[in-house]
Amino acid sequence: MWKARSKLLFTVGFGIPLLVFIQMFMYAMYKLFGWDIPFNLLWLCNHWMSRMGWLSVGHFLMLLVVLTFGGTGWLFMHRMMKTQTAVHKLLAIENQAMSRALEAKYRYLKQPGFIVVDKQSPIAFTIGLWRPYIVLSTGLLDMLDAEEEEAVVYHEVHHLWHRDPLKTMLLSVFAMMMPYIPVLKHTSKQYHIVREILADNEAIERTGNAAGIGSALLKLIRACPEPWRVREMAVQSSFADTSVNVRISRLLDPEQDVELALPWFAILMSATVFLLMSVLFVWSIG
Repeated sequence: MWKARSKLLFTVGFGIPLLVFIQMFMYAMYKLFGWDIPFNLLWLCNHWMSRMGWLSVGHFLMLLVVLTFGGTGWLFMHRMMKTQTAVHKLLAIENQAMSRALEAKYRYLKQPGFIVVDKQSPIAFTIGLWRPYIVLSTGLLDMLDAEEEEAVVYHEVHHLWHRDPLKTMLLSVFAMMMPYIPVLKHTSKQYHIVREILADNEAIERTGNAAGIGSALLKLIRACPEPWRVREMAVQSSFADTSVNVRISRLLDPEQDVELALPWFAILMSATVFLLMSVLFVWSIG
């Protein structure tokens, strides 16, 4: 069920922007190179408004295309560079002996890469887009017992295997650059929650119970780790800073089905945008 929710949310969060980008690309090609592309909603909208004498609106559409493409590209590059910078800073304070020891201990998990940092704050997250790493702190490893450590590692390995930092970054960027489709913001947020629950499920399945992941999560909450700048600098999936209430509810009762509230207003607004475009399309070709 949760896997199906994850696929649906990612399909919606990635598919809608993809369709919008295709329409914008065709519109831009028509404006710049005179491509005769039929059935392009933006072109039809611009053609209809031009016939009505609303040329300034056509200019606004072109500005929207430029800002959306340019802003999305800039935001992607910005987050990629910040992530790379964060990884270099983590490697600078890495305890290499402990990192290699964990890699040897968990080499059966498709040889994940670990970065153990000399930090007293309990820290656990997965960072990186193209080559993700599991980042743990010496303070966290000192705090956890063997079962809790395994549960945290299995949780983060799930993020690493499924490249969750990259996927969540994509959805968050699209939501930020397309505020006129408000359902994308909700989709991005809910996708974060679902991915954390699936990572918890991975830990529960591999350890055989919810005790390890539950006690580890509670320890991190009680420790109140100091704000760490990496969270502001990079694309990462953190163990303890996302959807904590939902996850605790699930861990207390694994059979419970946690309902994810639907943002009816956002859905209505997003559907209205598509409906208006469809009406323009039908009217223009009718």
